[in-house]
Amino acid sequence: MPIPIDPKVDYAFKHVFGREESKPALISLLEAVLEPPFGHRITDLDLLDPFNHQESPNDKTSVLDIKARDQSGRRFNIEMQMLAYGAFRERALYYWARLHQGQLKKGKDFRILRPTVAICFVDTPLFPQIDDYHLVFELRDRRHHTLFTDQLALHILELSKFNKSVEELATPLDRWLFFLRNAPTLSLDTLPEPLNVPELVWALGDLRMLSQNDVERERYESHLKMQRDIYTALAEKRDEGREEGREEGREEGEARIQIRRIQALQRLLRQQVRSPDELKSLPLAALETLAVQLEEQLDTRLSDG
Repeated sequence: MPIPIDPKVDYAFKHVFGREESKPALISLLEAVLEPPFGHRITDLDLLDPFNHQESPNDKTSVLDIKARDQSGRRFNIEMQMLAYGAFRERALYYWARLHQGQLKKGKDFRILRPTVAICFVDTPLFPQIDDYHLVFELRDRRHHTLFTDQLALHILELSKFNKSVEELATPLDRWLFFLRNAPTLSLDTLPEPLNVPELVWALGDLRMLSQNDVERERYESHLKMQRDIYTALAEKRDEGREEGREEGREEGEARIQIRRIQALQRLLRQQVRSPDELKSLPLAALETLAVQLEEQLDTRLSDG
């Protein structure tokens, strides 16, 4: 029987990969993404913010990012974002920077710093002009591509671009991306042979346990509804603004789009919605800044559960 839980929902993702008992699955996922050479495999992980079970579905639970440290001191920030909207890139870099600088306490030598790796699974295209679904960003020279330092690496995995069939799965990363995209259609009783590996079987079993626990299922459904509401509201307001913007000048049309965006975000945040006339008095740059600030507030609310 298929398991009706989507691991792309932040709550389910961290349930599967962010608990102490999840370590083998998380190590398998990390190594699938990083493809470490011989002698650099991950043998152990410390979770820096273990998944926190609360007594009530309404209690706050940090669910977005998984932070971990391996045996060499490398730090990892792993996150699932179904909605990579607005200032996602800036936010991803900011969270990487916070985790990296957190290694260095007052009076410590910079030479103790170990690499920090951000791994972001996204279900909305960030780079539609590129066909590859796995992009790796590092700090390199623009002309000669010389690596400045190995301290920074940012992996973006765009799930919407991954369309391999079961028969085409050839690597551990293929298997995990297939799991993330298709888990609700899979059954432990009829699992295809390419997916029949211990860590992935455990992950499917964990999703099944989540689906059978009334409290956990309620938390999952709450986060799923929140994500759907946000996506729908933002998409509708963006499309409405663009439609109206076609009949106006370029700057005026872009301002209308930002006003719609701001009002949608204020409703989602349950703030007082500013009137169109009030917002029209602001220059375009101020509207864009306000929209980004509201998106950051919404992101923080999602992080707090």
